[in-house]
Amino acid sequence: MSRTSVMVIAIVIVAALAGAVLYYHYSYGTVEVYVQGDPSFAVYITVSSVMLHSESGGWITLSNSSTTVQLTNSPQLLTSSTIPAGNYTELRMVVSSAEVTVGPVNVTASVPSGILKVPIIKGGLHVTGGSTAKLEVLMGPHLVSTGNGQYMLSPVVTAEQVP
Repeated sequence: MSRTSVMVIAIVIVAALAGAVLYYHYSYGTVEVYVQGDPSFAVYITVSSVMLHSESGGWITLSNSSTTVQLTNSPQLLTSSTIPAGNYTELRMVVSSAEVTVGPVNVTASVPSGILKVPIIKGGLHVTGGSTAKLEVLMGPHLVSTGNGQYMLSPVVTAEQVP
């Protein structure tokens, strides 16, 4: 094989790799999901799965690992993931447990269905290739005493893209 042939093959390989890298960079973006809540009482939630619904159809899983966060007035990072560029309209979080402080006692609270379906307001989440989009989930915890020391957490939840 001649030296010129080797050079042409090397240039083709480098160009193909560069094209693949550029395609991936501009076809995928990063999304960071933060949660924030009412600090009037301590609420800890353990989320075992986080998913986004694409406007073009289908669910994308961001995380299937359990993460516990405290709902405070400052955003807490829940998960970060690389996803296809596009528009997303709904977030789902599977809540495996919730704990709240009632007076001086921490109690376990149930979450109806264990799934929080969260609409993304103000036009949804827009993820562009090669960039990072931030989604903030705002939870207004609504704690209900169901009797016999049992509690149910049924939060009012929305999400919006933040700068």
